[in-house]
Amino acid sequence: MRERQRGENGMDVTRKPTRDLTCKVLALAFTLALTTACPGDDDDDDGNGPLGDPVTLSGTVTYDFVPAVYSPSTRRGTLEFNQAQKRPVRNAVVQVRQGTRVLVDGTTDQEGRYTLTYRPSGSGALTVVALAKTTQPEIQIEDNTDNNAIWALGGDITTTVTTKDLHATHGWAGTSYTASRRIAAPFAILDSMYTASRAFMDVRPVNFPLLKVNWSPNNVPQSGSKPQGRIGTSHFAFAENEIYVLGRDGVDTDEFDAHVIVHEWGHYFEANLSRADSPGGPHSSGDILDPRLAFGEGYGNALASILLPEPIYVDTMWSGSTLAAFGFDAESEPASTDDPKKGAFSEMSVFRLLYDLYDSGTNESHDRVSYDLGILYDVLVGPQKSTPALTTIGSFINGLNAQPGVSTADVYRLLAHYNIGSISSDFGDGDTPLRAIYTHVPGIPYTTEVPLVGGLDYNKREQNQYYVFTGTGRNMTLSASHASEDVGIEVFGQGRSLAESDINYTGTETVSIATQADARYVVVVYGFKETTGNYSPFPTLSITSQ
Repeated sequence: MRERQRGENGMDVTRKPTRDLTCKVLALAFTLALTTACPGDDDDDDGNGPLGDPVTLSGTVTYDFVPAVYSPSTRRGTLEFNQAQKRPVRNAVVQVRQGTRVLVDGTTDQEGRYTLTYRPSGSGALTVVALAKTTQPEIQIEDNTDNNAIWALGGDITTTVTTKDLHATHGWAGTSYTASRRIAAPFAILDSMYTASRAFMDVRPVNFPLLKVNWSPNNVPQSGSKPQGRIGTSHFAFAENEIYVLGRDGVDTDEFDAHVIVHEWGHYFEANLSRADSPGGPHSSGDILDPRLAFGEGYGNALASILLPEPIYVDTMWSGSTLAAFGFDAESEPASTDDPKKGAFSEMSVFRLLYDLYDSGTNESHDRVSYDLGILYDVLVGPQKSTPALTTIGSFINGLNAQPGVSTADVYRLLAHYNIGSISSDFGDGDTPLRAIYTHVPGIPYTTEVPLVGGLDYNKREQNQYYVFTGTGRNMTLSASHASEDVGIEVFGQGRSLAESDINYTGTETVSIATQADARYVVVVYGFKETTGNYSPFPTLSITSQ
């Protein structure tokens, strides 16, 4: 049995408490050293004296945004610190504190401005604090290596101060960061996710659930203990419903890689408002992926390019002592193609296809469509979420074609450019390769050989086969087996994963589910054979009903 990674997290762990952490603040060097308290908490400050006169405090909260740039022609990129921009911290919680007590709180507007009126009491020191936390929607950036404290920016004030601006600096010193001045990072992450959320909220009424994002300068691309910063990579952790972002100076820092941030936010969107059946795991351009993974990763890249909006996707990292980058252009392929095997199993094809569905495409003969974000949202939260098939480009396109105002002929023209057939069902009818991954089960009981091919990762097309069967209204047992190779089995129905087994290195994996009569289900058989070539013999799938 090999460890499978759902999404990109590689570690499904128990979800941690979230809302009880709202009032914890990690003070930043160069600003404040605060002990935390929530409104109404008891403390030892001199706060029981008479209330002073009301004081109105105003100001602006800003942060340094550093553009991540990449040239598809030269294949080079970096973070352009010399082009850093001062941007507003929007919709962020701002508090006036006396000692450890919160006297008043409010939020910044779209220009980062705030106005708070408070009444001091006692002799405790006064501070104003901006949290890396928004309220509509509720997003908060925490330090997973410091008890999940929320990042903050603050400054001292007195009752005679009526204006106080706060600014978070990027801290770059030419070849590395100055730790005490590296304050912008959590606010940059917050703003990218706020941009993504508001884009959908501007076109549809959306209630996003609380999103916790974990960033720390200790977060490194190593697997292990997340409280110690070993997060593997920037990822959305499905089991926790949280996002983790890399931050180690000199290794990989993703806070200014807005596409990476919004890509992971896109997986949060899938998990909470739409649906993702992706098996996760390693992937790169040119791979022939399981179509669920191809859709999930292509969708994440496309969503980032659409929402930011910026068609060139950039991811920076250190290469030795040099800050470098890789990326790709949503508008067009490079001369030396990054998509040599176009189709429903290519994340690059899905990426550019989804982007083309949104952009104007006025200079492209194959692209005559331009559908607004609201239509794409309707597909994601509607037919894509409820499909009886699995979440692939097939289910998305079939759902899109059902939307008012969508030209099926123009969509098919666009599909043909990416070597995808004229999809007419959630199960990929119209595209022969996609339809071939699904096998219809004619009746129960059922036994068949599963034609898997080894020498590839478990999340590639040749290591996966889907079987569609109809429920009997009784309990059903499904088994996948091979005498000498490792195989797994997962059953989907009612828009979710119902059961999975991947316990043994060889032998039989078995699950049992209760079924609804006449409802459709999909079972996925997947393998881990490391040597190249067909399984010999093929694994066996058995489905029985009690």
